[in-house]
Amino acid sequence: MDRTSYTRLFAVCASTFLVLLGLIGFLEDPSFTEPGIYGSLPGDYAVNGWANALHVLTGLLGLTMAARLSRPFSLIALVLFGGLGLWGILAPDGTLLAGVLPATRPVNAINLAIGLLALTALVAAERPAIGRRLRRITGPGEKSRRRERARKLGARRRQGGRRAPTTGRSTPDG
Repeated sequence: MDRTSYTRLFAVCASTFLVLLGLIGFLEDPSFTEPGIYGSLPGDYAVNGWANALHVLTGLLGLTMAARLSRPFSLIALVLFGGLGLWGILAPDGTLLAGVLPATRPVNAINLAIGLLALTALVAAERPAIGRRLRRITGPGEKSRRRERARKLGARRRQGGRRAPTTGRSTPDG
């Protein structure tokens, strides 16, 4: 996996999750009339129109940025969702952040999880050693296998050329 693939994987997965979360939240409660915690998804995940819009818009932004701008999106997700998660933890449970976004324990946990996953993707993209460890866990990709075969073939040629073809006949001495 090349270094930008970690942020790209994060951008696609997190963005898809955010779009789905926002759309399901709109099914539960689509109202924007007055800020409040209107609906609740399973697990007491509080939703309102403003939070749903934030999730859908951020998810769509991430899906559009995933191909070429996955690192900046990961940084945006880290700052936005990590910041909302920390702010929500500091706020009393069940209040509204900035007067519109719900701050309940499940919402804060999801926001922090997204922020931490973004941080993990950014660190993995910047640190080749982490990428090597992850490749050991997940196994080499096709590109790595081809590169390894080419390296072994080149080493064999440097050591004395190609192997002599075997014909199946015995040596002249025996």
